[in-house]
Amino acid sequence: MEIKVLGVCGTPVRRKVAKGETNTEVLLRTVMDSAKEEGDVQTDILWLAEDGFNTGCEHCNWCLLKQSAESRVCSKNDAMTNEYYAKVLAADALVLATPVYIGRMSWLLAAFIDRLRALLEGKYYGFRGPLGGVLQDKVLAAAAVAWFRHGGVESALLTTLTCTSFIYGMIPVVASPIPNYGGFGYGAGGVSVGGPDELANVKNDDYAMRSAKNLGKRVVKVTRIIKAGKEALAKVKA
Repeated sequence: MEIKVLGVCGTPVRRKVAKGETNTEVLLRTVMDSAKEEGDVQTDILWLAEDGFNTGCEHCNWCLLKQSAESRVCSKNDAMTNEYYAKVLAADALVLATPVYIGRMSWLLAAFIDRLRALLEGKYYGFRGPLGGVLQDKVLAAAAVAWFRHGGVESALLTTLTCTSFIYGMIPVVASPIPNYGGFGYGAGGVSVGGPDELANVKNDDYAMRSAKNLGKRVVKVTRIIKAGKEALAKVKA
């Protein structure tokens, strides 16, 4: 059973500015690499900042009134419309990764999440449409990195994971307890303690790396359970 896991890198910081990998990228890649190690798993990552994505939902309601199987998903002509929606539709699970901004997710990741409204309430893809809601029952996980200890990782993960999953009808997944560390948390979280010239220091946070690897495996396991259950139900109905 092939599983498709889509990662979303929600840092506004581009690699060119960071002079290498960003902390968010390091944490997300660890989750995705761990998922791929489970076998028969296809992974992909959306690089929001690198793709120039920067526009949130303006509630023009085009998707509620004009969306159809033949039309585009959203009225806007950008990376979300031309690339991201198709990848979200094809994915079995999403992993949202963000730096912590004032105790919450980044504005860039929030814009991406807001634009998913077209798949929740859209005339064709939404819950009122013939497909009954295409986001429902997709697995959702989150990862966050702050710049210092107690810098808001937990609150960022809480809103990114629970609010998004509850509103969009997705299945929230957290990592299993980590031996000698304890606690579930709300996903993969870590810190990047260091000076401005010390890059991507989250890789030196042992708990962050272990929780990210743990989360990747958990995402695959839960996604397989969901897919197997749906296949079994389909056979019963047939």
